[in-house]
Amino acid sequence: MSRESAKKMINGNEWEVLPWDGMHGLKMQAKLGRVIGPVLGSAGGSESVMDADVQSVITALADRIDERETPELIRAMLHGTSVEGKDITIDRVFNEHFSANYGELYQGLMFIVQVNFGDLFSMVAAIGGRSAATE
Repeated sequence: MSRESAKKMINGNEWEVLPWDGMHGLKMQAKLGRVIGPVLGSAGGSESVMDADVQSVITALADRIDERETPELIRAMLHGTSVEGKDITIDRVFNEHFSANYGELYQGLMFIVQVNFGDLFSMVAAIGGRSAATE
């Protein structure tokens, strides 16, 4: 798979996401799997987490992470991401950009998940649907 960056305008700002390298992606898959896996189960039968009811996804995520883990997970997710050409993992840049701007952060995180795992979520949903149908 090519590591070409993907761009998207979010809240009037250009987000550029470089897909994670293989090793970082595997680590993130394990971390996010513990958080998002149960969320997929609560997504109300959606084909993918991207199609799920956002409120139910956010509620389920909030139930699974805490104030210590959240900043670490978000920083790891932002690896390889820039907003308006700035490295958003730098504390000063992050704090300045997302002060009272959490909606854009959450939209950006969903974009990062799409760039890195979009096909994985569809595959997991399809496998889950087939398994349920054969039981």
